[in-house]
Amino acid sequence: MTDQISHEELKEFYNKGILAFEKKNYDYAIEIFSQILSSKYDHLEARHYLHLSLKNKLGAIKPSFITNTVNSLNRLIGTFKAEVLLKKGAISVALEKLETIIMANPNDDLTLKKIADIFYKNNLISHAIQNLEEAKSVNPEDIDILRRLGEIYLKKEDYKNAKSNYEHALKINPSDPGVLKSLKNLDALGTIQREFTNP
Repeated sequence: MTDQISHEELKEFYNKGILAFEKKNYDYAIEIFSQILSSKYDHLEARHYLHLSLKNKLGAIKPSFITNTVNSLNRLIGTFKAEVLLKKGAISVALEKLETIIMANPNDDLTLKKIADIFYKNNLISHAIQNLEEAKSVNPEDIDILRRLGEIYLKKEDYKNAKSNYEHALKINPSDPGVLKSLKNLDALGTIQREFTNP
């Protein structure tokens, strides 16, 4: 797939990937969505369906200790390479490196958080949210994920989801000072907004 693919060709290719996904031909869907992302790294839906295809292909298989160890080593090496690429400004190549980690372990919440960070820093907020929500589905008790989601939803002015993530974090650790402060600030913001809308 070249960088010069037209919007119509991309849409047709994406539809083929969706069809493969629906027919549970996950290998083909993975191949198509990976190619789309190599051409257009910020294609939100292709990334979503790539990750779903990877998870569905993996199914309920529990990785062995050796597999987990190899995956951790691959994450360490892949993340280092991605960091070097990011410093050079090669965002799409860095994301491809991180996606190879996800290919081996679709439930790698640390890599999903790293992908979210890259998108957030490049002002692709919906992409960041999608990857953090995916990381949250893998590890719903990770306070860092919940805090980040709360912050991003707050900046997006989605106060309901911000509050929900902060409250979930407080259920896990009721004394987390950062979350307590953020929730207090969110409540104060809600009070101020109500005062301006209801004079």
